[in-house]
Amino acid sequence: MKLFTEYPENEEQKYFDLTLKKTKYNMDKLYKNADTAFRDTHIKSHACVQASLEIFDFNEAEIKQQLSQTTSLTEAILNNISLKQGLLATPKQYPVWLRYANGRSKREGDYVPDTRSMSVKIIGVEGERLSQSHESHTQDIIVHNAEYFFLKTIKYYYGFFSTVVQGGIFPILWLIFHPEQKKHLETVTNRYPQSLLTERYWSSSASALGLKPDFDPAKTGVVPVEYPAVIKYAFTPVSPQPPHSPIPFSSRSQNDLQQAKSKGVKDNHYREELIQALAKPDAEYCWDFQIQLQTKPEMSIDDVTVLWNEDESPFFTVGRLTVKHQQINLEKQCDFCENLRFSPWNGLAVHRPVGALNRLRRVVYSLVGEYRHQKRGLNYQEPTGSERFD
Repeated sequence: MKLFTEYPENEEQKYFDLTLKKTKYNMDKLYKNADTAFRDTHIKSHACVQASLEIFDFNEAEIKQQLSQTTSLTEAILNNISLKQGLLATPKQYPVWLRYANGRSKREGDYVPDTRSMSVKIIGVEGERLSQSHESHTQDIIVHNAEYFFLKTIKYYYGFFSTVVQGGIFPILWLIFHPEQKKHLETVTNRYPQSLLTERYWSSSASALGLKPDFDPAKTGVVPVEYPAVIKYAFTPVSPQPPHSPIPFSSRSQNDLQQAKSKGVKDNHYREELIQALAKPDAEYCWDFQIQLQTKPEMSIDDVTVLWNEDESPFFTVGRLTVKHQQINLEKQCDFCENLRFSPWNGLAVHRPVGALNRLRRVVYSLVGEYRHQKRGLNYQEPTGSERFD
């Protein structure tokens, strides 16, 4: 295994084709006879929230010096890495739309074990784009409140997803016969933040930072492909006032969870908390926008169940995401939220998603997004960040 290199998976194309066929079948099963269509996963939206992202004029030399002192990266490797590329190239302030959602494939109470996602759409990002982009001037970064994913291969993804489509006891049986995946799933869903505005989020999958001059996208998934650098993203909650200290994790109380569950209805804790928190005139919430460099081959790019240990590769802050007071409980804004389309493949070429499951997401996200918009009869408009709904 080589540093900064993604590898093809055994029978990758076979499981690509099977997963696409199953995804199309599932969307038809869910929505063919319905008036509209929603997502197939992360279906329960809590809210869409306006934000801003400031990219800092961070000290690249200082970051490299720290990496040389704390990791096994050689001076030659570090000299060939350029951190200030694409979105990170220059200090700038960007408007942002955030979508908060649960991870499951159906709407359930927020007391149910699950991941919580924050999809970040950064607006006004210019540069050479990925050919799969569905927008022209945005960069999407999709993050969850889990450091890694629970399915390690495309084959495993197809296997588990097939049982989810079947429903009933089949997903449970699959997990019983895949105890390692079951353990990972229990770990990543066993987190109940009090607020999504003070939660930490990770990309869990990796992205390139730059492309080599001879890069050929047709080779990905066929032969090993090396990049100048590979990173993961994180958004770490910090206090809005200097020195912007990290905010510790705060969980919903067991009493709160039990009360919500005992009512026998699907609670909407996270949407209600977002509405109430952001309605306060002085509301302000911040996250440090951070990158983590792959520093040794054992930090797998393709197996996203492998945790990139922060002791072996620290996160470095390169910007700050800020959310302030706003009203979000508006019907037109809810419609806007449902219609928004996110994909890790919507953005700049230098931030190309890498790894086997990211290659799968390229085709699945496109299929689901186009299906939703066609079913809704939607003439999709790229967001500008200046939308108003009152």
